[in-house]
Formats: sequence, C-alpha cells, structure tokens
Amino acid sequence: MNAKFLTGVSLALVLGACVSMPRPNAALESARMAVHTAEADPNVNKYAALDLDVARKDLSNAEYAALHHQDAVIAQSAYLATQNARLAQARGAAKADDARVAAGQGERDQIMLAARSSEAANAQYAAANAKQAAVNSKQVADSALVQRDQANEETARVQAELDALKATPTSRGMVLTLGDVLFDTGRAELKPGATRKLDQLAQFLAEHPDRRVQIDGFTDSVGSDSYNEELSQRRANAVRTALLSRGVDASRIGTEGYGKSYPVADNADSGGRQLNRRVEVVIGGNDGTPITPRSGL
Repeated sequence: MNAKFLTGVSLALVLGACVSMPRPNAALESARMAVHTAEADPNVNKYAALDLDVARKDLSNAEYAALHHQDAVIAQSAYLATQNARLAQARGAAKADDARVAAGQGERDQIMLAARSSEAANAQYAAANAKQAAVNSKQVADSALVQRDQANEETARVQAELDALKATPTSRGMVLTLGDVLFDTGRAELKPGATRKLDQLAQFLAEHPDRRVQIDGFTDSVGSDSYNEELSQRRANAVRTALLSRGVDASRIGTEGYGKSYPVADNADSGGRQLNRRVEVVIGGNDGTPITPRSGL
C-alpha cells in the first residue's frame, strides 16, 4: 500500500477523533462530582435511591450532549443532575435523622418528627419549584446566560447545604435549632448525638469563611431566673467549644444565654417545655457583618 495513502488515512482518523472528543465543561464536571458524592453517601443509597436515579439520568443526558457538542443541553442537564444529587443527599440526611429519632425518644420524638416533616415538605416544595423553573427556562444561548446559571447553581448549592442543616430563615439570618436531645436535663455537656450536626455546621463554616455565627442558649420556665440564665449560657458555650475544636475561628462566634426568655412553645405542658430547652445557632450572611441581637419577647 502506498505510504502517502497510509499517512493520509492516519491523519483523517486523528482529525476525526479530535472533532468527536467532548470539550471540557465546568458545569458537567461539577455535575459529575455532585453525583459521585451522592453515590458515596450511604444515606442516599438507603433513603433517596429514586432521587439519585434521577440525578444519574440527568448526568447521562449531559454526557450524551457533551459527545455531540450541544452546549445548551449540557448546561441544563448538568444543572439538573447537580441539583437532584444534592436533593438526594439532603433528603437522605433528613430521613436518616428521622430514623435515629424514631429509635426511641417517646413523646419528644413525636414533636420533633412533626417539625422535621414540615421542614422536609418545605425543602421538597422548594426543590420541585427550582427543578420546574429549570425545565421551563429557555435554553442557554450565550455566555451571559451561562454565567447567570452558574450563579444560580452556587446559590442553590448554599441553599442545599442550609437545607441539610435544617436551618430556617429569620430576620437575623438562617437559624439552626439544637434541641435538648443534645443535653441531659439540667446539664450543659453535649451528648454524643450532637456530633453529626456539629460536624455539618463546622464543615459549612469552613466552606464559607466570611460567615459569622451567634449561639443563643434557652431553657424552660422551671427553676429560678439566675439558674436558667447560667444554664443557658453554659449550653451556648458548650456548642462554641465544640465548634472551636473543629477549627472554627473564635472571632467568628458569639454566645448569649437568655434563660427562659423567648419561649417558642407553651411552658404549661411537657412537650412545650422540651421545645423551649434549646440552643439556636444564627448563621450570618456572606458579607461578614455582625449578627443583629435579639429584641422583643
């Protein structure tokens, strides 16, 4: 066979391979990482397998679009894959918490399960709205729209992390409530059950170094004012110490003990008193500004 002919065939094969190779895509890489992280999470495989399957299908669509250089389809499918993977992790973590609580907490379990079910429903509703908005949105047509979607993805990522912490929005910032299940009655030493929630909070603060936290301690109405104020301050300090041990800088943490002030339920029954015995962690904004103090009863 002619050498020139062989050289031409080889060059054509190389050029053909170069044309078919997918170009690097940041959104696709982020989607792959999110799905891989969800697959490695045992809670996802146990409690949120259907959500993970949806994320995998979205990623498969993005991979197929990448092979055919369909940039708009890549961006949309990769965005959905990332969101569904993070939803799977948030739902898996929530259901794992519910399973732990259901193991034998009695009356306290029923109260907490009702609250968490409401939070899970709100998170699912928000995720469904975000997914529907993405499906109904126009295909990305230029680089400006791609940048907008990347900004939305970052916002959704932070929101997914806050959803996993079960933080709720307030005028002071996002509030994470640690119930008295983390403390023995009348004690301020954290129980082993607090480890996972504090690890999650410390990880979030490590990923968002500009955010501050304010740790507020509260008690029920049983006992004297001075005793309750001192106990609530010690509980707030215990959470602060736990965060310091996990690498959070002391300058980012404030504490305050409010005793029996600011109840969230009626102290006339045991269920209400259990809800009032709590520690609230207020997570500030990403601009590093101080957190507004509490005011009013």
